[in-house]
Amino acid sequence: MVSFIMLPIYTRYLTPEHYGTLELLAMVVDIVAILFGLRIGEAVFRFYYKFDSQKDRNEVMFTSLSLVVVLNAIGVLALLLGSSVVSKVTFGSTDAARLIALFSFTLILQSLTETVLTFVRAQQRPWLFVGFSTLKLAVQLSLNIVFVVQLQMAVEGVIYSNLVAGVVLAVPLGWYTLRQTGISFSIPKAKEITAFSLPLVLTSLISFYMTFGDRYFLRVLGGGLDEVGVYSLGYRFGFLLSFLVGEPFFGIWNSEKYIVAREDDAQRRFRLAFMMLSAALVWVTVGISIYVYDVLRIMSDPSFWGAAVVVPIVMLGYIFQNWTGVANMGILLKEKTSEIAIGTAISAVLITIGYFVLIPLWGGVGAAAATALAFGGRMVWIWWRAERLYPLHLPWARAVAMLGAGGIAWALSLLAPAPLWQSVMVTTLIFAAFTLVLFTILLPPDARRLIFDGLRQGGLHAGMLIGRRNPARAPKIAEAPALTTVQGPAQP
Repeated sequence: MVSFIMLPIYTRYLTPEHYGTLELLAMVVDIVAILFGLRIGEAVFRFYYKFDSQKDRNEVMFTSLSLVVVLNAIGVLALLLGSSVVSKVTFGSTDAARLIALFSFTLILQSLTETVLTFVRAQQRPWLFVGFSTLKLAVQLSLNIVFVVQLQMAVEGVIYSNLVAGVVLAVPLGWYTLRQTGISFSIPKAKEITAFSLPLVLTSLISFYMTFGDRYFLRVLGGGLDEVGVYSLGYRFGFLLSFLVGEPFFGIWNSEKYIVAREDDAQRRFRLAFMMLSAALVWVTVGISIYVYDVLRIMSDPSFWGAAVVVPIVMLGYIFQNWTGVANMGILLKEKTSEIAIGTAISAVLITIGYFVLIPLWGGVGAAAATALAFGGRMVWIWWRAERLYPLHLPWARAVAMLGAGGIAWALSLLAPAPLWQSVMVTTLIFAAFTLVLFTILLPPDARRLIFDGLRQGGLHAGMLIGRRNPARAPKIAEAPALTTVQGPAQP
């Protein structure tokens, strides 16, 4: 939310080079957070719910928080000592060493904040979570405006706003946690938490490399920091697909799919869910892709308008990634998760080849294409292996037809006239026509009936995607809490 609210300001008070510098700084700190922080936030839910007594739960929380602070403090020390070397490797010179050293302190502050917010979620106190999150949003927005707009401190302004916001939040959050848990460090629990978290480091590094490695290769093989900044802005729009469709869908899918798998018509319902998900993914992708250029013309400086080119390609990659989350059902049911690891390794190889081949040719477009290629390759591998274990017979032909229709709509939008109001009008007509075709022709009849039934009953709900027509009649199911991740420092 901060990223998009601040977009008109960032793109006018920061140049593409500034934006690229911030992206690479955040990338460096995120890598150190994975290596030294061990993603211990992943373990909080697992061990908090492992115990019934409040004493044990308090020990889990205080121990986790202590580990997070100490390990990330070691990471800060490593960055302070090696800032010149890291700057040389990342930026090609030692000019950014001071910025790296300054930004490194957000490691402790951000990891502490995210871990405590995980604790609040584990306590199932949603309003407190909303309160802290709103405070975080307000402080971060206000400080960004002060440092970037009023003081015009550019990159340093964003860093200082993150640091001050981190301190402002860390104090009440730390006090809240200590008041709840007391000082209750447990060495046995620390060993358990560390042992649980260590194997996740490699997976986290590979996933991080696939998501953010393109920035580094663009700096080295492409057009430098300017191109990194423009590309990163386009990628941020691509992330919207996960925020708007993927996360809401999988929020219920991940807790319900195993229950549905035990029912007689499971495969039919899985195919229905896949179709509904595909329609939503393609519809949102087309909507963002055909409007993004006009949005950038309204919100940003002309130097950033080139970001519109990479948006549909990045979103294609995230369509593949979301499809993978349904196609992997056989692997999960048969507990053959090594197949997912193999698929991830294959995708890492594919994306590396793509970086070296496509970025020198096409720059940011090549980086986006490498991402789509890697995510698509992983999807094909995982689907092929999962289908052998538990055949779903997913309707790929219809899903690809949706994607093809979306591609045609996007291509037609490129022919829109240059004046802004005419462009928006023509684009809206194209999007309306595509929506009509998607939901009346390409979507199968059973999915259309499900939508119309939901509308007649007063609204659509997430459970309908797996065949639950009336949420009031849905059986009560004890839902396991979702794992959370301690994120790296807030990015611009």
